[in-house]
Order: sequence, then structure tokens, then C-alpha cells
Amino acid sequence: MSAWPDAITVAQARAIDRDAAERLGMPTALLMENAARSVAEAARGLGSRFVILCGAGNNGGDGLAAARHLGLERCAIYLLNAPDPARAPDAALQHAVLARAGADVRLGAPPATDAGDGAVWIDALFGTGLGRALEGEARRWVDRFNAATGPKLSVDIPSGLHGDTGEVLGVACKADVTVTFVAPKLGMTTAAGRDLVGRLVVAGLGLP
Repeated sequence: MSAWPDAITVAQARAIDRDAAERLGMPTALLMENAARSVAEAARGLGSRFVILCGAGNNGGDGLAAARHLGLERCAIYLLNAPDPARAPDAALQHAVLARAGADVRLGAPPATDAGDGAVWIDALFGTGLGRALEGEARRWVDRFNAATGPKLSVDIPSGLHGDTGEVLGVACKADVTVTFVAPKLGMTTAAGRDLVGRLVVAGLGLP
């Protein structure tokens, strides 16, 4: 994009979510559902079949919820680690909903790079809360995303990009499109960030 909206810090983004939940009384699960709808809408503009890589946190929850909106029959869903209900209750809820719906959520191993050849790959691995270098399996999943064929979309921020500084935390997803929520994060406006983000889509969360 030639001009970006005003960027915000990770702390400001968290404060917006907290205000929506505590002052406005909006359930956090509703915010996740609204985010998922926006992700699905953008993804449908890139293709009709989808490979979704999900982490164990709320970013992964957005990806799991987006699968329902995209149609489970159109999605291959891969989960790095199962969400912990104590740490990420909304993501755990999305995982449970898909399990009850009979969705095939493949846990622990990433897909082959040619899985769903030509499908849209969706990065819902790590969000703005990431502050450590990606290593081991997490790094392998990001590498697999980058090596895959087909259009690529990141949820909120490319996994591995620091939300405030724009530092690449060992390795980062390179997206064609990034759907971020409320406003871009500061790290996305750096030179490295812009290169990884691709085309930016700023989506609201239904906040008044």
C-alpha cells in the first residue's frame, strides 16, 4: 500500500482488546469470531482451497475459527500444538468446536510443501505476543509455509515478525496478504516488516 493507517504498539492492541472485553462487555470469543470472518473473506479472494497452519494461542484460534467460515471441506487444518484451555481458552474452544464437528485437525506435524497444490496457505501460527526466536519445530513450520506453493496469507502479523521492532525472530513467514486487526502494528511498518506483510488488509473487530 502507498499509505498505511497509523500504526499501534502491541501494548496498545492489547489495551483495545481489554477495553472491549472489560468496559464494553464484548466476549473475547466474539472478537475472535469477527477476526475469523475477516480472515475468511480475504482468503476467499485468493482461492477456493486452503491449508491452515495454526499455533496454540489466540492467533491459532483465529485460524481454527476461520476454517468454519471457509468450509471444512475446503480446508486442510494443521495444529502445531493443542491450545491449553487455561492459557488460551478461546483457542481451546475453537479446537473443541472443530473436534465436535468431526473436522480433521492434524496435530503435531506440518504438511508437505505440495499439500493442496495451488491452495491458499494461511499462517495462523504466532501473533503479536511473540518475543522469542523461533527454533526447532516452530521454525520448521514457518520454513514449510515459506516453501509451499500457492498464495499465502498471514493472520494479524506474519509469524516470526516482532510486533513492535520489526525484528525477524530467527525466521518469519513471508505473506502475499496480511489481515491485521484494528490497525497495523509498528513492526509491520519497518522495511523488513513491509516486505513480509505483502498487501495489508486492516479489518475491524466489530468495535463500536
